[in-house]
Amino acid sequence: MDARERLERCGVAVTANRLLVLGALSGAGRPQTPQELLIALPGRMNRVTLYRILELLVERGVAARHNADGRAFRYCLGQGAAGHSHFHCTRCGATRCVDSATLEPGLSRLLSGLPMQVDMAEVTLGGVCESCLNA
Repeated sequence: MDARERLERCGVAVTANRLLVLGALSGAGRPQTPQELLIALPGRMNRVTLYRILELLVERGVAARHNADGRAFRYCLGQGAAGHSHFHCTRCGATRCVDSATLEPGLSRLLSGLPMQVDMAEVTLGGVCESCLNA
C-alpha cells in the first residue's frame, strides 16, 4: 500500500508534508529520530511541523513511536495485529523493526490471560545483533 492509501485508510488528510514524512520513514529501513528525519528532509519543513505530523501518524496508527535505550523517541511505519516490535543491539546501538507476526502466538497467550483489554502492545528485544556477533 502506498503512502496516499495509508493516510486515506486511517482518515488522515493527504498533504505534501505528510507524504514526505511517510516517504522518509518507509525509505529509512529502520526507526528514525525526528532529527534524522529533518536531515533526510533538508529545508522541506520545520521541526514543529514534523512533530505535529509524527504525533498525528502515531495517533492514527500509521506510524509507531518507541523509546530505545532511554534516548530520543524513534518513529517507524506500521502497526501489526500483535503491536509493534523492535530489536535494539546493546553493542552497536542499532535499532530495527521486528516482524511482530513471529511474536504473535506467545503475545496472544500472554494478553488473553490478563484481566483487561489491551489495544496495543510494544515489545522491545535487546541483545547483540547479527553484525556485531560476526565482527
